[in-house]
Amino acid sequence: MMLMVIVILTAISLMLGSLLMYTAAQVISSRNAVYKEQGLNIADAAIEKAIWNLNQNFGYAGETNTSFGGGAFDVGVTVIDSHTKQIMATSYVPSKEKPSVTRTVSAQASISSNIVAFNYGVQSGNGGFLMSGSQTKVNGNVYSNGNIVSTIITGSAVAANLPEVVTDQENSSPSTPAYDISFGQSTGTQDFAQSFKISQSYSFNNIELYIKKTGSPSDETVRILYDNSGSPGDPVLGLNGMLDASKVTSNYGWVTVSLPVSPVLTAGQTYWMVIDGTSNASKYYTIGANDDGYANGVSKIGKYGGTWNSNSPLNADAYFKIYLGGETSSITGGTIGIAGDDVAWAHTVNSATVSGTIYCKVGTGNNKSCDTSSADPDPQALPLSDGNIQDFKSEALVGGTIEGDVSILSDTIIGPVKINGNLSIGGGSELKMTGTIWVTGNITLSGGAIVRLDSSYGSNDGAIISDGYNTLTGGSEFYGSGEQNSYPFFITTSSCPDDENCASKNAISFGGGSGTVGLVAQNGTISITGGSALKAVTAKTISMSGGAELFYDSGLVNSSFSSGPGGGFGFVQGTYLIIK
Repeated sequence: MMLMVIVILTAISLMLGSLLMYTAAQVISSRNAVYKEQGLNIADAAIEKAIWNLNQNFGYAGETNTSFGGGAFDVGVTVIDSHTKQIMATSYVPSKEKPSVTRTVSAQASISSNIVAFNYGVQSGNGGFLMSGSQTKVNGNVYSNGNIVSTIITGSAVAANLPEVVTDQENSSPSTPAYDISFGQSTGTQDFAQSFKISQSYSFNNIELYIKKTGSPSDETVRILYDNSGSPGDPVLGLNGMLDASKVTSNYGWVTVSLPVSPVLTAGQTYWMVIDGTSNASKYYTIGANDDGYANGVSKIGKYGGTWNSNSPLNADAYFKIYLGGETSSITGGTIGIAGDDVAWAHTVNSATVSGTIYCKVGTGNNKSCDTSSADPDPQALPLSDGNIQDFKSEALVGGTIEGDVSILSDTIIGPVKINGNLSIGGGSELKMTGTIWVTGNITLSGGAIVRLDSSYGSNDGAIISDGYNTLTGGSEFYGSGEQNSYPFFITTSSCPDDENCASKNAISFGGGSGTVGLVAQNGTISITGGSALKAVTAKTISMSGGAELFYDSGLVNSSFSSGPGGGFGFVQGTYLIIK
């Protein structure tokens, strides 16, 4: 009897043990199923985050052990070609250190053929972002590759450093100059001039001159001037340096002349370097030269503000070096941010009141101390390349060419088209765009002019490209196609006010208006003196004054055009794989 009881109890124990083991296995299996699904969601999110990072930083290569959604992930990015990248994401649940489940997925991201990435609503190049007037205001964030002078910015403000010092232009061969050009001996040969072109729109660092002196001449002013029909023209305001006579000896040597960091000149434009001083027959300078050794300019002798003449030989070029870049950027003044995550970030931040953290290495007069934990921000590329612009122009050419100026004083439908001249719209008339418009001259909007995209644009944006300056004033109105996220863009290749044909005008002068418009002048200056909604504003230099208030569509990172260039990464359909 006892034996039977023991057998029964043993059987019951075995059954209970098996049941418990089965139950535990089901719990583990169920938990692993949840973990697998959770891991796949984390890996997919990592792919999306990687694409977002690529649109912020083209060189993004991935990250490791990033916590997310109850787990962690690693991301690796490899280059397939100039437009396509492979993304591999592996997730770990509940942690990378002790994972119960790992999932791996891959996908490709490519630059879309019809998306331009405007990663910042307001983005300026090396010329900086300059605000004046106590009520001048930006509602949103600002990113600048140069200095920021602020009044009111409701979001974050970031001023990136310029690249390291580079020798942009040089004429210094052979080591012993073949020719000597003396100046300062008489009124007619009082000053020396050398034309040049820089290859990059960076700020000046310094100029070096291979020079010597006779007697004891005085210090000389080194000026940078615009070109005027092949001779020195008007001065670039604020861009002067001093040649220190004490640094020059009776023997040839390289002497450094420091120059201000702004304004920033335009790459490819002709400028003149003028050494301006007094005249004395026994106290003068001599600069080394060669015969046509510098391809981007020529030297002249004469008098600043007077007559200039060719040197001998005719194509003589001075020995000089131009250094660009190497400057740290700054944020000065104003109120920045309204929330705790709105920051000011630059090498130097002075006299600013910031709602969030101030990331800086040097700071005075701020409402809080510098947080020095972050490296200085890097410059960000402006969104459009020369190739992008050419794509727009090619699209306009599809509709043919109108020769001569076009003046619109009644409602007109036009596009795609190239206008080989100027375009003006006034008298409250409406220009309805049915395609891209390319204007080789200047654009003027006045008297309540209206620019509207045709309904055929759908949710896409439309572009008006010009090679001259744009003046948008008089309560102009700007409208998309009628669908959400559709806007007109004014894009100019103009380098005004740096070009000699600018007549002191900026690349885009915007006096405000109703509706929403995008403004792009990557080679020149945009001046904003009136309030309006801007989808994006991008320029080498942006200036706001007179109480102007800027609103921009901060919810939209990319701009989708109906045709033309691409600049933003997007997911490539059909490339998604679950590897594990």
